[in-house]
Amino acid sequence: MTEEIVHQLDAEALQLFARKGTEGGPDVPQSGPMNGVKVRRIMQLTRDLALRPFAELRILDLGCGEGVYAIEAGLRGAEVVALDARTQRMDQGAACAERHGLRNVKFVQQDVRRVTRNSFGSFDVVYFLGLLYHLDAPDVFVVLDNVFGLCQRLLIIDTLISLTEDIRVEWKGQTYLGQRCREHADEDPEEVRRSRLLRSIDNAFSFRFTRESLLRILHDVGFTSVYECHVPFEPGKAADRITVAALRGVPVLVSTYPWVNFKSEDEIKQALEPGGEAWR
Repeated sequence: MTEEIVHQLDAEALQLFARKGTEGGPDVPQSGPMNGVKVRRIMQLTRDLALRPFAELRILDLGCGEGVYAIEAGLRGAEVVALDARTQRMDQGAACAERHGLRNVKFVQQDVRRVTRNSFGSFDVVYFLGLLYHLDAPDVFVVLDNVFGLCQRLLIIDTLISLTEDIRVEWKGQTYLGQRCREHADEDPEEVRRSRLLRSIDNAFSFRFTRESLLRILHDVGFTSVYECHVPFEPGKAADRITVAALRGVPVLVSTYPWVNFKSEDEIKQALEPGGEAWR
């Protein structure tokens, strides 16, 4: 027997969410009503992986926009802090939450690059949806490191990835592959950059990880396991966009193959080579 219910939202709220992403024009995948399949996926991942009911969760929604994920989680009883560097869409989400009595959903203007555990505390679940690919290096690494500190259990990322290995970027002695993408022209003034709601807040370029490098950086900052979501299905999802769930757990130690313990991934790879430690 399911405990799921459908909450009744007013027409203004439904129209707000039906317009989500349409500012980018007809070429933006999953804009407008098609966002529904993404919201369903994120809520299902939260329910399945957070291990506790929504009403017991504290959730952080980074780059919340009009706050559809924050409001959906708030309707289920979660305490939600929704952050965005811009207020144009966020103000509409805050008004929607207020009209529906969602005092458990708080909207705050803040740049994701300034969000740390010291400034906002810790959260059971962190949503990092449609934002990661707007950050440039080295900010993208620092932000992911900070997100690990913010997250007690589950991080959900939905992001564009690079299908090519155009450049190499180093951080803390590790190399990550991807591509640099143009967000704004170098000469664009600050007010123009901030007005482009579906681009970065100020940086002219962004860095997109390859799939493998995204998984590697999540491991390197401390998450113990990472999963790519394929179900619930998302019709219309772009080929270069993925949803991953990263869990912060306790690293296991293996008794049956003790050689694998206390080694980095590079050390394990080296040990598995012919003549390596694993074969001795």
